[in-house]
Amino acid sequence: MLEADVEVDRRDFTVRAELRVQPGERLALFGPSGAGKTTLLEVIAGLVRPRRALITLGGRVLTSTAAPRVAVPPWRRRVGLLRQDPGLFPHLSVRANLGYGPAADRSGTELVQLAGVLGIEKQLAAMPARLSGGQAHRVALGRLLLAHCDALLLDEPYAGLDASLRRLLTSLVRELVTARQVPSVLVAHELAEAQAFADRLAVIDRGCLLQAGAPDEVVRRPATRRVAELVGYLGFVPAGDSDAAPLAGIHPERIAPGAEPRRGLVMAGTVEAVRPAGAGWEAELRVADAVVTCQLPDRPGPAGSDLVVTALDPPWFGPDGAALVRPPSGEQVGA
Repeated sequence: MLEADVEVDRRDFTVRAELRVQPGERLALFGPSGAGKTTLLEVIAGLVRPRRALITLGGRVLTSTAAPRVAVPPWRRRVGLLRQDPGLFPHLSVRANLGYGPAADRSGTELVQLAGVLGIEKQLAAMPARLSGGQAHRVALGRLLLAHCDALLLDEPYAGLDASLRRLLTSLVRELVTARQVPSVLVAHELAEAQAFADRLAVIDRGCLLQAGAPDEVVRRPATRRVAELVGYLGFVPAGDSDAAPLAGIHPERIAPGAEPRRGLVMAGTVEAVRPAGAGWEAELRVADAVVTCQLPDRPGPAGSDLVVTALDPPWFGPDGAALVRPPSGEQVGA
């Protein structure tokens, strides 16, 4: 198990987080740029000195700021860190890069087998300068896996790659993490990438861990309005005219056309804008004083037309931004 209880001072805020990642578990750290996600990985990897920390991996103490102080150097932690930059050695072949780790079997069948799984078996003799961006990322991932680390830290390693390659590499890492039973942590700015990788999602903002849990539970039941905003809720509709009225969080993907009061909150409003969105349509709908974004399978009427939709089982928030246990009574908002 990987356990980290850390405090790290940054210029504008302090990163405070407590993480526990079981063997074979995949945790995704999700939040906006500058929230402190990469800082957490760097502290675990031993690259950043914390103000206070206790970090253990498989029962080994890697960092302890309490007496007796411990600070295991990065190269002795058996923690693998993969960043956006593949960081290949330009003077070494693909085979030599793959076998660079201290535990790697440089001449054995594992290297060849993994190269086949990654689709780089024909590039083993090539130099990094002759690789495409996708091939370089596969080599970096292979080097990390061949090192047989006790934990994997992935800092947006697939940024800039096409969607199909990201899916392929994400699926591969998921399978290997489960098979090898190593704890793994992924930093992601895109929710879809975090959900595709993780069996647990942790939302971080300005150094604070706001909510953690199963990805679908965090998205459908955000604990606060701020979490809802971070996971994609683009509108908040009040249940009444009072400033203290509860607010329903409206997610664009949790919308059904028409009135279905048994499934959620019925909203009647005026279309302000319509645009194509993949195989469907996206509409901006003004409901009372709020504007919400709706993704619909069919094109709604033009701007200025009336539209009725249903927000499916939306979360509700009180004036303080905390989620309400029970939604308010009432079946429809808007005109």
